[in-house]
Amino acid sequence: MNWRACALVALILAAAWPAAAQLTDETAVPRISVAELKRALDAGQVLVIDVRDGRSYADGHLPGSINVPLDQLAQKLALLKGSRKTLVAYCA
Repeated sequence: MNWRACALVALILAAAWPAAAQLTDETAVPRISVAELKRALDAGQVLVIDVRDGRSYADGHLPGSINVPLDQLAQKLALLKGSRKTLVAYCA
């Protein structure tokens, strides 16, 4: 998956995140460090979404992440928002 697709995913998720709903370009999408992600995971504050295809996910993924391929993300966004956690997507 190329960087533009990853940026699109981040923008879609940003639209679902109330604090970032006003974001309109990929340079303004919130980013977190690995250390911040680990702390948030340990605290149960985030839902990590792997947007790669199922085969790539099966080959290896972040522990605790769920697989929602990019082409299915729009259809599942309402369900993901229902988790009431901050959504963190990755594609690499």
